[in-house]
Amino acid sequence: MARLKKPINYIEELLKKPKSKTVGEKLRGQYYKWIKSLKIEDFCLFLDLIEKNRQVIGLAQFFGKFRAYSFEEYVYRLLKQKCSIPEKFEVYWGEKCRISKPNEEEYCMEADIIIGKKQDQCVKPKIVIDTKVELDASRFKNALASFMLIKRANLKAKCFLVYLKKEVDEALLYLAGSWIDGIYNFNLKAGEIEKFLHDIQVALKVEH
Repeated sequence: MARLKKPINYIEELLKKPKSKTVGEKLRGQYYKWIKSLKIEDFCLFLDLIEKNRQVIGLAQFFGKFRAYSFEEYVYRLLKQKCSIPEKFEVYWGEKCRISKPNEEEYCMEADIIIGKKQDQCVKPKIVIDTKVELDASRFKNALASFMLIKRANLKAKCFLVYLKKEVDEALLYLAGSWIDGIYNFNLKAGEIEKFLHDIQVALKVEH
């Protein structure tokens, strides 16, 4: 795991300050609950706690990264515990993904989650997953641009997008279908987590 600042670190910061200690204790309790159960219901309650205590948590950047990294960690833990990862691959969180071809100057960019092989300081991807708490047009275009760069240099890599709230036109998602191998709504009502895990497992069985 390369993500230097993790959700538990944000909680620890809240616990240090008198005005946010009570909120920190509530978040810590719910955090340990969801990392143990991995139930999406427990995770969503954790995100709701963050949302409800936005003013206490403070800075917009702090709040935004706290939520974003929490969702990344949920998906990371889900993959580690629910998927059978071949020995030749590892699940990486917040690592740099190789997006240059062998005959080009090496270039790597950070990705939310990668399943692949470490090569020097970068990961050669088998699967790349982008996570979005809220998926709007701007965030979708950013994910799409990343996937296009990844697939340009890694033709057989699979790219998946997961989100909790959708604020983007369905037509745009359809048009990007040739660059994105799967889009999954982790919202409680959608029930697409099992499909996501199944598709990941299928992709891992395909020879790279």
